Amino acid sequence: MADPSNRLSSWKGQNCCSWYGINCSDSFHVTAIDLRNPKPDNLILDMNSQLVSTSDVPSTALTGTIPPSLFSLTHLRYLDLSFNNFSFSKVPLGFSNLTGLTYLNLSNAMFNGSITTQFSNLTSRMELDLSCSSSMDDFSSIYTTLSSTATIHAGSLYTYMKRGNLYAPNLSWLQRLNNLRKLKLSGVDLYKASRSNLWAKSVSTLSKLRLLKLSNCRISGEVPVEQLLNLTKLSELYMDYNFLASKIPSKLANLTSLSVLDLTRSNLQGHIPYLPQVKTLHVGNNVDVMVDLHSMFAVPWPRLESIDISSTHVIGSIPPSIANITSLVNFIAYNSLIQGRIPASMMNLSRLEMLLLDMNNISGEISPSISNLKRLQLLSLLQNSFHGLIPDTICSISSLRFLLLADNSFTGNIPNCIGQLNDLSHLEVSSNKMNGSIPSLSSFFRNSTPYMLVLGFSGLTVKVDQQPFPPRFQPQILSLDSCNIGGKIPDFISNLTELVFLSLSNNSLSGTIPSWLFNLPNLGYLDLSGNRLQGVIPPSIKLKSFFIQTTLILRNNLLQGLIPQQLENIQALDLSANNFTGNVPAEVGLGNIRYLALSDNKLSGRIPCSLCQENCELMLLDLSNNNLFGTIPTSFGNCSPLVYLNLGSNNLTGGIPEELQVAKSLRFLNVSGNHFDGPFPSFVRRLERISVIDMGNNKFSGKIPEFIGDLKDLRILLLEFNSFNGSIPEEINALENLQFIGLSNNQLSGPIPEKLSGLKTIINRPKDGNLLGFIISQLYIGVQVNLVAKGLSMQLLVVRTYHNGLDLSCNNLTGNLPSELGHLQGLYALNLSHNRLSGNIPTTIGNMSLLESLDLSYNNLSGEIPVSLALLDPLSTLNLAHNNLSGEIPTSPHFDTLSRDGLAYIGNKFLCGAPDGIHCDSEDFLTPESSESEHSEEQSGEWKMVLALAFAGYVVGFWGLFGVVYLVNEKWRKAYWASVDGIVDGIIRCRKIR
Repeated sequence: MADPSNRLSSWKGQNCCSWYGINCSDSFHVTAIDLRNPKPDNLILDMNSQLVSTSDVPSTALTGTIPPSLFSLTHLRYLDLSFNNFSFSKVPLGFSNLTGLTYLNLSNAMFNGSITTQFSNLTSRMELDLSCSSSMDDFSSIYTTLSSTATIHAGSLYTYMKRGNLYAPNLSWLQRLNNLRKLKLSGVDLYKASRSNLWAKSVSTLSKLRLLKLSNCRISGEVPVEQLLNLTKLSELYMDYNFLASKIPSKLANLTSLSVLDLTRSNLQGHIPYLPQVKTLHVGNNVDVMVDLHSMFAVPWPRLESIDISSTHVIGSIPPSIANITSLVNFIAYNSLIQGRIPASMMNLSRLEMLLLDMNNISGEISPSISNLKRLQLLSLLQNSFHGLIPDTICSISSLRFLLLADNSFTGNIPNCIGQLNDLSHLEVSSNKMNGSIPSLSSFFRNSTPYMLVLGFSGLTVKVDQQPFPPRFQPQILSLDSCNIGGKIPDFISNLTELVFLSLSNNSLSGTIPSWLFNLPNLGYLDLSGNRLQGVIPPSIKLKSFFIQTTLILRNNLLQGLIPQQLENIQALDLSANNFTGNVPAEVGLGNIRYLALSDNKLSGRIPCSLCQENCELMLLDLSNNNLFGTIPTSFGNCSPLVYLNLGSNNLTGGIPEELQVAKSLRFLNVSGNHFDGPFPSFVRRLERISVIDMGNNKFSGKIPEFIGDLKDLRILLLEFNSFNGSIPEEINALENLQFIGLSNNQLSGPIPEKLSGLKTIINRPKDGNLLGFIISQLYIGVQVNLVAKGLSMQLLVVRTYHNGLDLSCNNLTGNLPSELGHLQGLYALNLSHNRLSGNIPTTIGNMSLLESLDLSYNNLSGEIPVSLALLDPLSTLNLAHNNLSGEIPTSPHFDTLSRDGLAYIGNKFLCGAPDGIHCDSEDFLTPESSESEHSEEQSGEWKMVLALAFAGYVVGFWGLFGVVYLVNEKWRKAYWASVDGIVDGIIRCRKIR
């Protein structure tokens, strides 16, 4: 058996009673063996959903199998082998020989296989722990949703990790264990067993059982309360992380000894029943559980000390009657839709130690009476709607360790006495509307030693003077963003050797980045964006990986110089919007980098092949708006985790390599503004999750493929300014999520597809206004779109789900306008100008009730302008110029304002009311057809006269101006032809401008 920690080094000689972990009786019989792993790996699930060890020592687990000689120790009473590694071996049958055991712990020891009869003979009074999963902190449950803003949410802050693979097809082996006091089976797979209606009947025979732990056992069905009612001494029941999918049974109230009930994250529903006997009630992270605190606290809960209703659906507000729960110690209700205010009566809960109300809709002020909560250790009100001042009385709570008030609307100053709280370890007031100042940061925190200090974007002004900080001031997280700090990067930071996270963005820092900044031994996250820093980045960036996020951000500075080549151990690097020059260093792609943004600089050269090494973890790559040239390396075929790829606005050439087909998670592809050529890349059909494709302003050619209709998540398709030909594929109608279609300035021909009713997102424009973008490695990156609407080219820097547009202009499209255009009732902008479309404008266009911009100019449309068009009140821009429209221009109070100068109708000579059309009150007001019929004879008789007059006018006009201009002044001559060219170019054909 392998022993990396040398725990068994003393196992020598004949006297085993002196060996490590062995206890003997007076008669020298071995009675106890304790070989529990003293330092099991401390694992967490980080924000990237990766397992990370926070242990500072190598593994100390014993590795191998259990020797058979163990089962000959018939006097053994105590055996603990937990958290070792028995290499997925089966649980030996020899345990049935150890009938004298009163304590057996084999938990998390990497066993495999079924549990049947191995323990059925252990009938002595005992505690049995066969768990094969252990709880760990889960930071991956903290996530951001893109609603109207980027909003943080949190699920359960713990989860379970498998440390073995045990299962029990049934629990009949428990029937003889009548003296069992504690039974722990966390992680043991009971899915098959729980499919039986009476699966817990064997448990009901354990009349002396006090603790039953069935966490994370894949139990399905209801809580087997009928079978548990015999357990009259049961005080603790854990069934969290299962698939119960039922209501919380009210009959649990009959278990009168029950004091702890944990049903966290078990897919429960319904309401919380009245359980007056419980002390701890944890039902959090059951989103279908409805919690009415008013009715719940209308009756007494005489023993309740801790309640967790986080991530449930709380109805309404916290009632004043909560003050009747005088025993309450912990109230955990984050992310639960709570509204209203904190009742003043809650300040009378003198035993309260933890008040956690993050991510709700609570408003009002913090009552000065909060000083009554003398035992309060944690006050967390993040992301609510609190306002007003932070009361000074909060400083009288000497036990306060966590004060988290970020993302609210607090005003005024932070109380000066906050820094006098000796036990305060976490202070966060960022993202508020405060307007005070901290005149001396060093004096403010003279007595406290915060682990986390986050003042960024609070509105506070922080003065960093030359007074020395006390040696105990060693925060690991320091955020002073937008705190009006000027001058150079403060020197006191060089003494913060424990610093992991440093953010000084959006200040007025100037000068260069000091070399000592990158010598801080634990620094893992650095944000210096939005300052006035200059010079080069020191060539020794070597940040230590931070288990949640390792990021270097220098965005929006005035930094200049070369990107350094030593960029090891960085998971996220953002140097965008600076003035960096030179090549993209090959070293930047080495290591475990996930987020790499170098956009908006002056970088040149080729894209290095090292960006996508084998087994790379790169999820975001943004090299846009630089001067890069060459082709996309085929090594991008190694970038299978890639989600976001932006190479736009460079000088890249060639085609898009087929190797990118491995990036099946790719959701954003932007290669616009380059010199790429060839057909539409065929590998795109394999990108099932793609939502943005921008290939505009290149040299692509060929047909738009029919498989475009298979990309069900596609929201933005921009192919403008290329040489695509053929027809628009009818399959585009299958794209229910499509918002933007930009196919202008190509060589497309044929009709507009008849079927458009499948464009659901354009038909029913969403009202929620959710942001369109991505959260990658916990950093938000948005989507931008260039939209031609209202006669202008606009760039949407923030795209939401209600933004949309359809631009097919400057092609060779023919045929009639499809009547199903009227189905696109949510469309914002429609541009079909500069084509060869004919026929009438369909009356159904009046159904496009949200249309704001319509351009049908430079086509061959005929007939009358539909009266329904005049009823579109949102319409603010209209262009019907240069068609063959006739009849009267419809009127309405709003429609009449769209083109007071008439330019929207110019070039329609039979349109009554157009600047160059006929007069509506003229006797000659006729349609083109009737005019041709009634005057054909006159025209045939007079055509020679008209031709002669026209020719004479031409000669006189031409030589009257041209002769003077051409013969007299060369400068005038050039100006004249330039003017003519401009008119012809603007009116007759589309201007293709890159």
